[in-house]
Amino acid sequence: MAQERKNSGQNLEMQDKPDGGGCLSATDEEREPCLKASTDLSPVTDKNNGTVAAPPPSTDNNNGTSNGKFHAFAAATSLEQKLRDKTGFSRTGLAVAVAAILLCVVLLITVVVLLFMWPSPPRHFPVCRRAACLRASAEVLPKINFTQQPCENFREYSCGGWLQTNDLPAYMSSWSLKKRIQQDQKIKIRNMVVTLRNVASSTSLNWKMKHFYESCMNLDNIETDEGKPLKKIISTILGGWHVLKDFNVHEWDVTSTIVQLHSKYSVSPFFKIDVVPDDKVSGQNIIQISPAGLGLPDRRYYYRQQENKIVAAYKQYMVDVSQLLGATSGDASIFSNDMFHYEKRIAEITPASKQEDPFHSHRRFKLSKLKEIAGMIPLLDILQSKFPESNIGDDTFVSVVSPTYFSNLSNLISSSDRSGLNDYFMWKMAEAYVPYLSVKFREIVKIYTAELTGEKDLPPRWEICVSLLQKFMGFGITATLEPHIEKKADVVAVVKDVFENIKESIISNVNKNQDLGPELSDHVLNKLNSLTVQIGLPENMLQENYVNQFYSQLPIQKLDFFQNVNYAVSFIKDYSQIKLKSKKEEYGWLDDLVSEDPKVTYNVASNKVIVPLSLLSPPYFETGYPEALLYGGLGVEISSAILSSVYPPGVAHGTDGVLLQAHSAAVNRSIGATVEARSCFGQFLKDQQVDFVNNTVLTAMLSVSSVRFALQSLTKKTQTEPHYHQPAMESYEYDALFFIGYAQSLCTIKSPQQQDLDTMYNLMSDESLLLKTISEHSESFKSAFNCMGRPTKTCEYIY
Repeated sequence: MAQERKNSGQNLEMQDKPDGGGCLSATDEEREPCLKASTDLSPVTDKNNGTVAAPPPSTDNNNGTSNGKFHAFAAATSLEQKLRDKTGFSRTGLAVAVAAILLCVVLLITVVVLLFMWPSPPRHFPVCRRAACLRASAEVLPKINFTQQPCENFREYSCGGWLQTNDLPAYMSSWSLKKRIQQDQKIKIRNMVVTLRNVASSTSLNWKMKHFYESCMNLDNIETDEGKPLKKIISTILGGWHVLKDFNVHEWDVTSTIVQLHSKYSVSPFFKIDVVPDDKVSGQNIIQISPAGLGLPDRRYYYRQQENKIVAAYKQYMVDVSQLLGATSGDASIFSNDMFHYEKRIAEITPASKQEDPFHSHRRFKLSKLKEIAGMIPLLDILQSKFPESNIGDDTFVSVVSPTYFSNLSNLISSSDRSGLNDYFMWKMAEAYVPYLSVKFREIVKIYTAELTGEKDLPPRWEICVSLLQKFMGFGITATLEPHIEKKADVVAVVKDVFENIKESIISNVNKNQDLGPELSDHVLNKLNSLTVQIGLPENMLQENYVNQFYSQLPIQKLDFFQNVNYAVSFIKDYSQIKLKSKKEEYGWLDDLVSEDPKVTYNVASNKVIVPLSLLSPPYFETGYPEALLYGGLGVEISSAILSSVYPPGVAHGTDGVLLQAHSAAVNRSIGATVEARSCFGQFLKDQQVDFVNNTVLTAMLSVSSVRFALQSLTKKTQTEPHYHQPAMESYEYDALFFIGYAQSLCTIKSPQQQDLDTMYNLMSDESLLLKTISEHSESFKSAFNCMGRPTKTCEYIY
């Protein structure tokens, strides 16, 4: 029995030794089979002396000497052995356990990363149920194209629905939200004028507006007169027209004709004359002369092929007008070709683009000095006739845009024959007044305009007449309508609040900017702190006595439309003389406030932001609109105007409108502050494969900054107010609504011709490029629409 227990104990000991000669347990052997040695490798006990001898080595036919047959696993490490002892796992089990642990770690890291990156679920806020909020959603939602992704094509996403449901009106070359506001304003003006009560006094503004409008609508008289009113002026006052064969080349007075065209008829052969704020003397205006006189809108048209549709249409237009006024077909054709080539000579000396640098865009000259530069231009005679009460003399200073142009123009005039000059002067006169003639003349205007801008038809007659009222009596119309604006005080309060919030945001950023330098920083802060806003007309200018006195020198006749146009042109000339003499601040910004095309602007001379009340109409503006939409639309416009005061070229002027010294520290620092940003935005535009000039880069910089500060102001304001969601737009937060409101304020349909024309002057007028520029330079945009996979362009801001 003792021997059996000994043998049994020995067998148990053998089972616990996997590396020995015995096998694993039956259970473990299924996972890791025991490899039997061909020869018994157990130690041999010498029965005689009790010593233990090592087993003899065995020989492997393939590998030489070995301790046994080939094993599937390498020898265990001490760490592995400890783990196996501790856990009871076999080698395979231990490997599976380690792999499982590693997989769990990877899954845990993945979950943590997703928690940080996964968009948070929308918080549930109350929905705005105000009528204005409902109207806002009803305006915004139909414009969106939900089949597009905002990160891929933001214009198509924001405006796609609107583009699909709106057509370009036949008599317009563009249609947009702003055009809709203008159209609504015209309807208000028409309703106001046609319902004016009969006023006995012909000196009142109401009488003048009513009878001017009625004379314009009285087509019977206009059709009866045909082209006679214009032809009478040309033949009897201006000395005749060479192409009409009523011109005596020896008797015709060149100087008298150009003087009358500029002073009496406000026609601008060769150059135009304006009254602008004097940037050398605070509170004073100055006469400015600048290049003009081309029949086509831009000099670049003259370098297109002769077969170009617009070039051909313009030449045919000259043929048609001259023939309707009495020229023969052959003479009209010769005149048209000669005139196009003469205007091309003017185009060749016309500056390529407007200078943005205020130190080089114009220069002040005494008329005596300008006479030495451009002796063939009778400027003194012209200005004395146009401003008879302003004591114009040789010592009078004028502002000259591109003195080189006037020097070259003088040479051009000296080399022109008298017949050619006569044809050019009379064509400028005809071109200006043909739209006021009978339907035969208006039809040829329509044909030419259709090729030039894409307008296929003439506007309704009432709309033409309202536009003329706005052109000649804009202040009077505005003064008549503004007192009847509903909740005017609330409108003004909302706009002032937006203005002050954005201005404060910009000031805060300037204060934090340590790179501007003390000179530029002090100058910018001084301008911003003194910046004010003018919303609509001041109360004193709304008084009936003030308005009637303003138009006291404007006579109007019943039913004589062409004569009334002449009276109105003469009145505008007298108004410019009043501006030149007067030091009243309002004359500097009044035209911007009453314009037919209302927009927010910055007035340098008074350091004011100008906001026309006619712009503040639904669907663009309403006092109860969600602030995200208000800041995205009007707020960005106001932000742009504020920044214009401290961006080039506005930053070069003091708070009084006077130009700083060219080499002052503030000017030099402002130039340096824009270098990197200009380069960066310029590279972006190059990457878009578009041609651009410096003012395009500046516009891009200003646009991105305007959006940035408007959004910054909105964010700050909404942090202290209850949070509401838009009805039917609960998934959109304020920042997304802001960008949608901004984009929809730009939604525009244009004819190809108008698109071509607009991009000649301002490449950023293409809203697709503008919105692409904004979206790719705004981290806030990418956050609002979860465009996290797309890199953000990082151009430096000036402030």
